[in-house]
Amino acid sequence: MHATSGRPEVALTFHTNGDIGVVDGLFAAVARAKVPITCMFVCNWLERYPDYARRARDAGHEIGNHTYTHLADLDRQGAPVVRTEVERSRDVLERVTGGAGDYFRPSAMHHSTPTVLAEAGRAGYAHCLSYDVDPLDYTDPGVDAVVTRTLAAVQPGSVVSLHFGHAGTIPAFPRIIAGLEQKGLRPVTVHDLFA
Repeated sequence: MHATSGRPEVALTFHTNGDIGVVDGLFAAVARAKVPITCMFVCNWLERYPDYARRARDAGHEIGNHTYTHLADLDRQGAPVVRTEVERSRDVLERVTGGAGDYFRPSAMHHSTPTVLAEAGRAGYAHCLSYDVDPLDYTDPGVDAVVTRTLAAVQPGSVVSLHFGHAGTIPAFPRIIAGLEQKGLRPVTVHDLFA
């Protein structure tokens, strides 16, 4: 998935959960870079740390739904399980931030199944979010690998998949931003990318 507007923009999206120290470090790196990101919250985590969604929202970042429990086999689940994952997460986002976000990203899959698309739509999400750049930072391949993989694949309109819960993403982030600038690409929210 990537936008076709031709504008020199990319969306940096983050699967948002993980160790609080790592999350704080990445929020600090994002704040220093002064760029908008899209935070896709895993909401059983967010229930424990609701201030992070409010911090993201208040800093001008976009918020989205990334399931309630981050099931690894969501693509093999029937409608009732998918519905619960989408709706329960939506309800947490609404309670914490006052809105459900515009996008749903399923867990552990690149493309939404027909069941996921149907249940997300029923829950009020007209869009399921995928990505075209995945540096696999969640495998902890090292900072250089995260930076190189991102910058080698990114192009105008790209949606990049990154993760808050992995320490190597913190030092990679400013280098990714610098590399995007060298390529003439500007980070924007998903909403703005597809506007």
